[in-house]
Amino acid sequence: MFRGIKYAFSEIQENYDRPTWWRTRFASRILSPIQIALSDGESEIDVMDESWDVLIVLDACRADLFEEVANMDEYDSYEVRESAGSATREWTKANFSGQARTDTIYVTGNPVVSRWVGTAFYKFVEVWRDAFDPELGTVPAQPVTEAAIEAYGSNPEKRLIVHYLQPHYPFVKDPDLRFTRFEGTDELEVSEARTGASDVWEAVALDLVGSKEAWNAYGRNLEYVLEEIKPLLEAVSGRVVITSDHGNAIGERARPIPMKLYGHPTGIRHPVLRDVPWAVIEGQMRPEEREDLESGVENKLQQLGYIN
Repeated sequence: MFRGIKYAFSEIQENYDRPTWWRTRFASRILSPIQIALSDGESEIDVMDESWDVLIVLDACRADLFEEVANMDEYDSYEVRESAGSATREWTKANFSGQARTDTIYVTGNPVVSRWVGTAFYKFVEVWRDAFDPELGTVPAQPVTEAAIEAYGSNPEKRLIVHYLQPHYPFVKDPDLRFTRFEGTDELEVSEARTGASDVWEAVALDLVGSKEAWNAYGRNLEYVLEEIKPLLEAVSGRVVITSDHGNAIGERARPIPMKLYGHPTGIRHPVLRDVPWAVIEGQMRPEEREDLESGVENKLQQLGYIN
């Protein structure tokens, strides 16, 4: 208890003059419990219970941003689903705790997943440990794609989750909007970050960056990762779903307390944070599915007397 009080005092001492820090703490400590009490959570998606062979997670991708940037004609179906979290930590704990998932390989460029995942997978590939780029301030998409293709090639019968960091900030194409080291782990350090805000969303809250400028850069980061996932889409078969763990707020007001939200504080139920894309590419049959189908057809023909 004493350690908790000491930590809280240290946090307040360090951030007492930052209004955005107080806003985030209020959202997590006061607003979140109110929203949890008012919501039954029944519409939240459990990604492991859904039908997919390859699940591509684009970190922090709002549904409306996806609809604005992506070519929707490339998908066989699309809908907006409700995420089980408003931050990666919350989403990871909600979807991957308890039961072992030995039928699944998880390839992640996000170190937050490594910290909070509570499920054993057949393989857990932590690309971020070797691929973090301090000049970009993030894990580029290409090594994540390469690791995913390698994992799929070695185990095509397994389900595959591929978690990219983009379009989450820092924005690869907009280095002038890099404000901080990567948050989520102390092991990664970013070079040449701007001062004055902890991240681009706080910079918007402090009027250091315009909301439209941040939104456009956010969209370019999504364009970047959508281009980088194309080799993976060409390499895999089966049902591919592109989704996200959460979104980002850029000054939208919460309910029932009409405070402005920025970034993605934990435990908040708001459409800009919880509404995520669910874009489906049916793709080709996996080898084992084709074998099962061919075997079923052969058995039926035998029953009908067409083959011996």
